[in-house]
Amino acid sequence: MVSVLISFSRITILAFVLVFTLIDIIQMFEFKNSEVLGSVLSTIQLVMVVLLLSNTSLLLFLAKEDNIYLFLLAGQLLLFLLIGITLNKLSFPASRALINNMLFFLALSFSFLERLSEGRAIRQFVFAIVSMIVATLIVVAIRQIKGIESLMFVFAGIGIFLLLIVSLLGKVEYGAKLSLSFGNISIQPSEFVKLSFLFFISGCIVTYKDFRGFLYASIGSAMHVLVLVFSRDLGTALIFLVTYMFLIFIAYKNYFVLVFELAIAGIGGVLAYKLFPHIQSRFIAWTDPLSVVDDTGYQISQSLFAIGTGSWVGSGFTAGQPTKIPVVSKDFIFAAMAEELGTIVAICIIVCLMCTCIQLFNVAYTCEDSFYMLVVSGIAIIFSIQTILNIGGVIKFIPSTGVTLPFISYGGSSLLSMFICFYIAECSNDLFYIDKGRKNDARKKY
Repeated sequence: MVSVLISFSRITILAFVLVFTLIDIIQMFEFKNSEVLGSVLSTIQLVMVVLLLSNTSLLLFLAKEDNIYLFLLAGQLLLFLLIGITLNKLSFPASRALINNMLFFLALSFSFLERLSEGRAIRQFVFAIVSMIVATLIVVAIRQIKGIESLMFVFAGIGIFLLLIVSLLGKVEYGAKLSLSFGNISIQPSEFVKLSFLFFISGCIVTYKDFRGFLYASIGSAMHVLVLVFSRDLGTALIFLVTYMFLIFIAYKNYFVLVFELAIAGIGGVLAYKLFPHIQSRFIAWTDPLSVVDDTGYQISQSLFAIGTGSWVGSGFTAGQPTKIPVVSKDFIFAAMAEELGTIVAICIIVCLMCTCIQLFNVAYTCEDSFYMLVVSGIAIIFSIQTILNIGGVIKFIPSTGVTLPFISYGGSSLLSMFICFYIAECSNDLFYIDKGRKNDARKKY
């Protein structure tokens, strides 16, 4: 009976994801003249998320005969409701499409972490609850800060200080110092520094509307990147570097500076390849993983085997063998989804990630304050780069960098960082009006 339901679920899950993705593409267009249509489509999307999560939870309950999956489902649906309530209370008008995408990625994360590791699934659920609370408190705290853009050097100092602590005291993982450990708790400060980094660059550009803004932003960014390189956390260093380059381009629209920065980045990449043996190993595993399948190429080889085994409609949820992929719940969870849900669903997930990026940029360009416009643009860039680096490494498009897939990969620091970023993006216009003392007037417009 369970095997029949698993086989049938390949069609139901595919249908839920296809409907969600189609609406996601449509929702990229604004419904200024048809708010009712936009509301109906958003509601259908939300129903698809609930059905997807309910479907996977029911399969796990039937396959493992454990009531914990039903309790987790109830808690997760309650969490989704609370996320929607908090964002609608904090922002005006809340982007329902962006909220739905966030919940869709969380549903995928909860489903596959429960399938891979019950313990990690429970921890991820707890991380999500804490992340929602912390993100809400941070938005409320930012409301109390007047002229936050003038604190750019404070943000730079905090960020560089945290990165230095990791470089000196951090635990080495996969050839790089990534985290600080406190007993059984591991924290990755670079995830939080991403946001302070955005506040620093945006503050420099907005406060100094001349060459000084560019100069201060460049020096501070170089310091962040150099500390990350010293820690051998080159994946995060690349995210910081690309974010800096494109934020500078968005602010100044200078193609000469962009080309110059790309050239410097290229030279830095060549030097990193020559200086760090673990980078060379990753390039070998990327170019010919089967030649080193017993060593560095094993992970990417298993990832490709899993994706190929899944074919178009997948082997069925819980019917695959994703646990053969090392670190599958973190860096390679996309391969697990592609194996069990199929290539069509995997493509839909990529499309939804792309739509989320576009939606973030849409939010950025509707900001009436240049500071928050740059901050939200930076959030969109970070989200995009992390997605490209993660999925690109999983499908052998680029060398693996060890970067997490936003909202989906296991990890408390990454999840909390993304929650804070999305909450700030959703509330960006609200924060601006409060900072300028014009909240009530602004709300009347909507």
